Amino acid sequence: MFHDNMTTHWPNSVRRSKAAPKILVLARFPTNPASSQPRNIVTPTPPPAHQRLLNKSPALRARRRPTTLAALPVAAAAAAAVMVSAEAGIERVLWTEAEVAARVGEVAAELAADLRALPEPAVVVGVATGALLFLADLVRRVDAPLAVDFVRVESYGGGTESSGKPRITADLKVDVAGKHVVVVEDIVDTGNTLSCLIAHLEKKGASSISVCTFLDKPARRKVDIQLVGDGKFYSGFECPDYFVVGYGLDYAELYRNLPYVGVLKPEKYKKDSSN
Repeated sequence: MFHDNMTTHWPNSVRRSKAAPKILVLARFPTNPASSQPRNIVTPTPPPAHQRLLNKSPALRARRRPTTLAALPVAAAAAAAVMVSAEAGIERVLWTEAEVAARVGEVAAELAADLRALPEPAVVVGVATGALLFLADLVRRVDAPLAVDFVRVESYGGGTESSGKPRITADLKVDVAGKHVVVVEDIVDTGNTLSCLIAHLEKKGASSISVCTFLDKPARRKVDIQLVGDGKFYSGFECPDYFVVGYGLDYAELYRNLPYVGVLKPEKYKKDSSN
């Protein structure tokens, strides 16, 4: 006897005859297929593979949490609270980054034309640390054979006024004897540092000495610049009588990284000089 929800199927191959045995094939099919499925069950969707990986790593889970000032260590939070922009002490911009780049290209073209006419490669001597950026941009635009070296001359210390007694604290490694030397400066103002360096290079046997300065401040000149041999004087900008920083020029080793040249606010260095 069969229940109401069961259906009986007789195969077509089964015939009622004396020769064929009587075979009964029964197949059970639910009359209501939906009723066989469990109800009110939601199959959870597995998270993406990258989320499953993060969930397995405590270190990565910690990195996913948003960082707040309260979550930082006390020292780090204090440093973040007092951090100021590198431009905070700038009163105004004298030459923008674009103007600096354009003028450096012009000076480099003039210098390159002169150096290509020399019988031997010149030696370009940068005065550290102020001339670093100017020298790097300059020599990359000079299509002529040359050597590069640095010399360190101190005259300012941490103040805004030259001591008038420059001294060489790090000398050259390249031999300049019998060669044309180009001294690359960030700024020439009183002329004391440059005159000291030219005399030093002449003693080393340089055959001729040129000067290539990013800024020239003739209003503060105290010493006449005496070039050697066929040396020339190349200048980027004539600078008014302000204390300027940026593009390698500093105050107390700060502001060198600015891409432009700006006037330093007087209260910045007057405050320091009063301490």
